[in-house]
Amino acid sequence: MSKTMRTLSLLLLSLIVMSCSMLTRNASDIIDDMRDARDAQYVNVGSGLLGLGRLISPTLAEAGLGITSVQLLDLSKCSHYDRDKFRKRLLNLCKQRSYEEIVTTQKGYGEQKTVLVRRDGQYVNELVIANASDMSDAMVVIKGHINTANIERIINDPSIFKR
Repeated sequence: MSKTMRTLSLLLLSLIVMSCSMLTRNASDIIDDMRDARDAQYVNVGSGLLGLGRLISPTLAEAGLGITSVQLLDLSKCSHYDRDKFRKRLLNLCKQRSYEEIVTTQKGYGEQKTVLVRRDGQYVNELVIANASDMSDAMVVIKGHINTANIERIINDPSIFKR
């Protein structure tokens, strides 16, 4: 193999590896990549903190609805570059077959709410609620063993994107 062929092969291989690594595999990958953006706000509430909340308030046990962890990413104070990058990755996530798109609402030109789920039989393992608008770009990833009867209740909860 000549030196030129070897160089071209290595260049092609590195381009393939880079393009594969840039593909979004799941919502947690988007959050992991974007949470370090300048002015991004990130919160992860794990099972321990959720369990502590249920001990303090018995009503939270009913409100937990099978949720084991919640991740929130808010990019509303980030640059337009970071917000555009988030929107493109969200669009790629919506096109994946591993997620089922259950709700997409468009309010005017610049606001969109998208809800995606990953199912395991009659239960939902992962619920992704993303809001993309001129004022706010945010994503909530809820993991657990959530009954499908509770999905609408979670989606319509007005406190999800409140600060």
